[in-house]
Amino acid sequence: MKTYFITLSVLALSACQLLSSKSQMKGRPKSNEDQILADTIALGMSYPYERESGSYLFVNGTAYLYESTGRDPLVDGTLRVEGKSLQVSSFLNKLGKSKPEIKPAAFNKRTAVIAYGSNASVSALKRKFMSDKFTRGWAVIPVFKGTMKNFEVVHAAHFVPVNGSFPAGISYNSGFESEVWISFLDDEEMERMHASEGIDRQSPESWYAYGRLDGIKIQIPGWRELTSAFVYVDNYGALQINGSPAALAKVPGKTLSPKIGMTEALSSVEEIFKKFPASDAAEKKCSQWTGVEKRLCENISDPCARDERTKALADEKRVIEWSLPAGSGVIWTRLAGADKAGHPRAFPDNMRCQRRPESKQQ
Repeated sequence: MKTYFITLSVLALSACQLLSSKSQMKGRPKSNEDQILADTIALGMSYPYERESGSYLFVNGTAYLYESTGRDPLVDGTLRVEGKSLQVSSFLNKLGKSKPEIKPAAFNKRTAVIAYGSNASVSALKRKFMSDKFTRGWAVIPVFKGTMKNFEVVHAAHFVPVNGSFPAGISYNSGFESEVWISFLDDEEMERMHASEGIDRQSPESWYAYGRLDGIKIQIPGWRELTSAFVYVDNYGALQINGSPAALAKVPGKTLSPKIGMTEALSSVEEIFKKFPASDAAEKKCSQWTGVEKRLCENISDPCARDERTKALADEKRVIEWSLPAGSGVIWTRLAGADKAGHPRAFPDNMRCQRRPESKQQ
């Protein structure tokens, strides 16, 4: 069966905010730098992070679960706040009295953006919107849990610069489905999300393109079905394991593709890790780790090895390129970002390969 692929990135991460980890280090970290690196590796292994039990309102880093979305989720929806039911308008009015600068945009002025990787999690939204990079200083975002028909959430075919792991994506597969989340972002939140995903209008290449999907079916319990939404599309494609995409084991859904965890996904490309070893400096830094955690450490510590390994995925036909099947009824329209895979100019040089004179390729 032919498959088709879209993906959303996991970027702009902060390793210091990891909640817990079980590292395969050969002993405890010996310095603060080692601890940060250990947390970053564990962050990559825990991707796509913990999700809430249902739809929620993200308010300055805290999730308030919706009991009902109502006709307007920012007016007559109801939340669970400190064990009590509270109408959203009342909750926001009380919040406005203590913090008058918080004036959320109306729900009908927001953009519906599909999230199926880290952006579905409260922790990732907190890293993006409760940092000094979001200068407004506050965020109020409705995030709805839903089911996307005819798509599976799968591993993408490149390594994330920050934590070295595979990000998530979605692959078209008629008759199957996966859990997704929809973030409703105002204009300033949308701008920050673009920046975190590397959408640079001046760059000839980027990790992702941004656009609209029409003709889709996303069912949101207790609310309605979306037939159109916006999305970040991966320019690298889907990771191919044994001839097909690999569905994320942690994401609920009825999938045709086998469900595979991060350890198994990374282990499936061990021959590429061996073919493109890390620099001597990275090898030394990563010597206290073993197995796939050591590979993540290498990807984090050596951008050149990471880029070589990503390129090798395509060269060795481990990639399923993005497209949609004729007759699917789904239409993709690119609106921003390059359509060529590569490092966007907006991200700092220390995240891209500064080519070393001699390669250790075997």
